[in-house]
Amino acid sequence: MTFGARLKKARKNKQLIQSQVAELLGIDFTTISKYENDKSEPDNEILQKLADLYEVSIDWLLTGETKTKGNLDNKIYFNGEYVKLTDDEAQHLKDTLEMYRLWKQSKTEK
Repeated sequence: MTFGARLKKARKNKQLIQSQVAELLGIDFTTISKYENDKSEPDNEILQKLADLYEVSIDWLLTGETKTKGNLDNKIYFNGEYVKLTDDEAQHLKDTLEMYRLWKQSKTEK
């Protein structure tokens, strides 16, 4: 996943549109579009503001990984060891778990 794709994913996770982000950061919305399409990169100040706004680390925006020691993001404990998951795999498991919980809740409400 590219830097631009991670920016777009983070923005959508916050349910924001480009013009809202641009307004919050005091920049033109076409600049956000250029970032998300890998046509341009933000300076350090804007990068920090984007990370803060999207509540993600700069490491994740730049590399797709977090460098926090002992971080278990996108990992699952399986058969006695931690297995790294792709973003898609992690999202699929999260969605499946949510569906199971909703199903279980509906069964107990009857």
